[in-house]
Order: sequence, then structure tokens, then C-alpha cells
Amino acid sequence: MLIGIDWADSEHAYCVRLPNGTTLNGSFKQKQPAIEAWIKEISAATPGATLDVCIETSTGPLINALMEYEQVRIFPVNPLALASYRKAFAPGGGKNDPVDAKLIMQFLHHYREQLRELRRNSPQTRELAALTQDRRTFVEQRVALSNRFMTKLKAYFPTVFELKPARAYSEFVVALVARYPTLEQAQKAGKTKLRKLFYGKGTKEKIELRLQLIMDAEPLTSDPVLLRTAARQCQVLARQLQMLNDSIKLYDGQIKLLVKQHADYAVVAHLPGASYRTHARMIAALGDDRARFANAECLQAAAGIAPITTQSGKSHLVSARWSSSKFMRQTFHEYAGLSIGKCAWAKAYYDSQITKGKSSQTAKRALAFKWIRIIFRLWQSRMPYSDVHYTERLVTTGSPLAKKIQAA
Repeated sequence: MLIGIDWADSEHAYCVRLPNGTTLNGSFKQKQPAIEAWIKEISAATPGATLDVCIETSTGPLINALMEYEQVRIFPVNPLALASYRKAFAPGGGKNDPVDAKLIMQFLHHYREQLRELRRNSPQTRELAALTQDRRTFVEQRVALSNRFMTKLKAYFPTVFELKPARAYSEFVVALVARYPTLEQAQKAGKTKLRKLFYGKGTKEKIELRLQLIMDAEPLTSDPVLLRTAARQCQVLARQLQMLNDSIKLYDGQIKLLVKQHADYAVVAHLPGASYRTHARMIAALGDDRARFANAECLQAAAGIAPITTQSGKSHLVSARWSSSKFMRQTFHEYAGLSIGKCAWAKAYYDSQITKGKSSQTAKRALAFKWIRIIFRLWQSRMPYSDVHYTERLVTTGSPLAKKIQAA
């Protein structure tokens, strides 16, 4: 049984093609009882039949609900692919939910062999994926907030940066501004209170140096309006940064605990330069389904690392692949950068790209391209990475990288 669903927030339109060619149309609400009643109604039309559902998403509440039914197989389709298909029937660009549901069903009917069934990962993999993606979101929020925080502090409380924090969201900085948002308030608090506030946030020598810098500092401005408004905003930003710092630490602890329990941990555990966070992101990016990617090239394309080549007649264009998973692209690109300082052949390859005139980011992307081929092979064979074995292979095959390593 083929089913096309045009999903929405509260109500979904559907079109069903029965084995005898008859079609049924309708809609159902985004509520568990309504979804269950719809599944029973459709299943009753052809008892025992598998329900093949095509839909323009692979996540969301409707997907979560449908995954609970054994007789349902979900075939997600890229909205861009369906948009092109729709234009063949509605070149004017019109959109109608029941009509769209029928088009989605027809798309499934004609191209089911080219579509991949959505398979749910194991609970551990899904939790790692959620933890790492949510952590990444919090980190990006922290970066945005710290930029605002830093800009505002420079306008009225630049002494903070004379304390030489590693980052604007360093624990001692946000603790200071959350409690004493102006230089006057910090100086009035005195060394004893500030010392208690800074306790555990640096060495004793650093703390004493910072205390003295605060006590000796001169205010940048005496404008009462600027001091009140800027201090008020920075105090709020500091508290938000404290909350994000604490949340990210909590996520780090959960990721570190869970990743070591995963069945694929041994596959990624020995990748040079990778932390437990990178291990978790790698596992989440790959997933559990070994048939998900036919080969390393498919994984490179899904991650957006492989470029797109467009050839027509005498023209030949190579461009970046932007329509891809940002999370996967970041995972492999950032890992390539981490490996440079810990892996001799990776550094040799990166240096060779730089020598050719490539930018640092382009060189890292090229290195990520190579790492994906290696990681894919390890993932398929469930074998851990061995730097010694790979380096020996480079020597055996006469790779130019082996000569660069030996010359280093």
C-alpha cells in the first residue's frame, strides 16, 4: 500500500493507493488517537499489507508517531526533489495539500526503488545524537552572547580584559560581572570578597594579580546613564553565560559517560586528536545502519565534504556542496583540524595542500575528504584505527606522504 502525506503542524493530508489501484484521500489530526485511528482505518482496507509512507521530512512528531507501528515503512524525500517533480504538474507554482499528497504518493510509486527507508537508530545512538547536537546549539548561543557581552564591557568596564581571560565567557569573568557589574562595585567589594568569588577559578598567583589589577584600575567613564544601562545588560548576559557554561558542562559529563558504552566506541576511540566529544559526534553522524551509505563517496557527499562537479558540453564547474548536513560537515571538518597536531601523515598532507597555495580551510576540507574514506572503511569492518598500520601502508604503496613523514 502506497501512501503520500503532505504534513503540517496540526493536520496532515494523505493519499493512499491500494494494491488494486484504487485511491483514498483524506486528512487526520496531529494527535495520537487520531493517528492510531487512521492507521487502523487504512490497514483495514487491505489486512496484512505493509504501509509504505512517503513524506517530505525525516524528523518531527508525525515521524515519531508513525515509527511506533511495525507495518509502517517510511521513505523520506528531499523537499527540493519533490518541488521539481511538482513543477511538472503545476508550473505556475500553485500548492494544494490534497493535490500535493497525491503527487507525493505518485512520486513514491515511480521512484520507490531509488528512495531509502528510514531506519531508527538504537536508543544509545539517538541519545548521543541529541546530546551532541543540543550541545552544539548551546555552544553557538554562548558564542553569540559572549560577543555581545564583550562589546558592551569594552564600552564601560575594559578592566575585565586586563585580567587576561582566555575567553569572554570564562568562569571568573561571568562570576565577577554577575555579582559586581561595574568597576566601582568591584572595588567597593574589596579583595576579601573578590578572592572568595575567584576561589577555584585559577591559580593563587593569578587570582592575586587579578585582584590587584581591579583595585588599581581607573574607570573608563563616569557617565551614570551609560554605567547603569550597560551594567544592567551585562549582568543579565553574565547570568545567561553562567547558565550556558553549567549546561554545557552537564552535557559534557553525560556525553563522556554514554559514548564509552556505545557498541561503535572502539571504532572511533583511537582516532588521533579526537576527544570524547568528537567520538560521540562521529558515532551520531554515522548512525547504526551500515547500508545507509553505499560507499565512502556517498558519505562524503552527505557530509558536504565532496564538491559538486557540473559538466555540460565544454564547461566544467566544481563548486561547494551546500545542501548537506551542517552537523556532519562540522564534525568531519573540525576533526580534520584536530588530527593535524596528533597525526604525522595528516600534518604532512595538510602542509602539502598549504604549499600548493590552498587556504587553511580548503586544506582541512581536503584532509577531511581523506579521513572520511578511512573512517568509512573502519565503520564498515568494525575495526579500530591504527596509525602505525596506516603509516606502514603509506610506505608500502610508495605514497608521497610517506616521504614527507620520513623527511620531517
